[in-house]
Amino acid sequence: MSQWPSVVCEDICLPWEIKKRARWYGDFKMITVNLAKKPEDLPVADHWSMTPCYMPEMYRDYSEKISEFQVRADDIWVISQPKSGTTWTQEMVWMINNDLNYDQARKINQDERFPFLEIATIFPPHCNIELDSIEKCDRMISPRHIKSHLPAHLLPASLWRVKPKIIYVARNPKDAFVSFYHHTKNLNGFMGSFEDCVELFLAGCYNYGPFHSHVLDFWHMRHESNILFLTYEDMKSNLPKIIEKTANFLEKPLKKDEIDELTNYLSFESMKFNSSVNKEYFCSLMAQFLDDRDNSFTFMRRGESETFREKLTLDQIDRFDEWTERELYITDFHYGVVSKSAKALNRDII
Repeated sequence: MSQWPSVVCEDICLPWEIKKRARWYGDFKMITVNLAKKPEDLPVADHWSMTPCYMPEMYRDYSEKISEFQVRADDIWVISQPKSGTTWTQEMVWMINNDLNYDQARKINQDERFPFLEIATIFPPHCNIELDSIEKCDRMISPRHIKSHLPAHLLPASLWRVKPKIIYVARNPKDAFVSFYHHTKNLNGFMGSFEDCVELFLAGCYNYGPFHSHVLDFWHMRHESNILFLTYEDMKSNLPKIIEKTANFLEKPLKKDEIDELTNYLSFESMKFNSSVNKEYFCSLMAQFLDDRDNSFTFMRRGESETFREKLTLDQIDRFDEWTERELYITDFHYGVVSKSAKALNRDII
């Protein structure tokens, strides 16, 4: 077995048009993170684009720990780009794998039941946000449930040797972006405008960017027996079907009445008012650091598809669509949102 390549964290010189927009609370810099080379003797790595990932400079202090994190065969991982339905998917997965233990789910906060591996890397140290998140995951009793937003090649090396079950969830980038904007402004302290955030997102210069390569790497691995690829849009359109599919993948088949009960528990209205998953405690925690935030912000914001039309301009929608079309060219993947482009809508209006 060949040695895993080292992780390379590099300072970057951003173009002025991008750099002037990239301002977060704590005044940290963005770096790019990648492996020194593609891993050898690992067939699944043939699917990886090896695209450098933008991360806060705090990632340097944890890169080795993350790469060397010891994965267990009975782990279950949920992985996604930010704001793609991750919390929703986590709760579904945890409930299925814990025999629908509603009492335990309501009693223990999701962040304890299903911790975020690299959360220590995305907030300034003085915020004291889960600075031991990697050790916390390591200490958990099996079976562990672990969340990450890292791209395939930056996840722990042993994840690809041990091959635990992985659930990946993707979302239409326009909806993901709008949700991301509200999140990064109110929880990460983004100090720019909505238009600034658009430019950063399209340039891939944000935590875990760029967007499409992250999704496509997992799409290309979807036939691996230990990977289940889901989409937010499919969950919205037919949650019972996705619950059944996920339960079968986890080898925990459910009866119809159990699926119906879990569907109700996972509804947006239920999740929004469920204190174990709605992250109200975290919103309150970050409020003490951030002055320029929306006091009405909630982590569970809308829970709907195609709400981007209420925030993005027609020109911005076209830019997103053209960007997505370029990135998905000669792939067989699409985000499952069948809608007219902004230009077509304009023609209809005229």
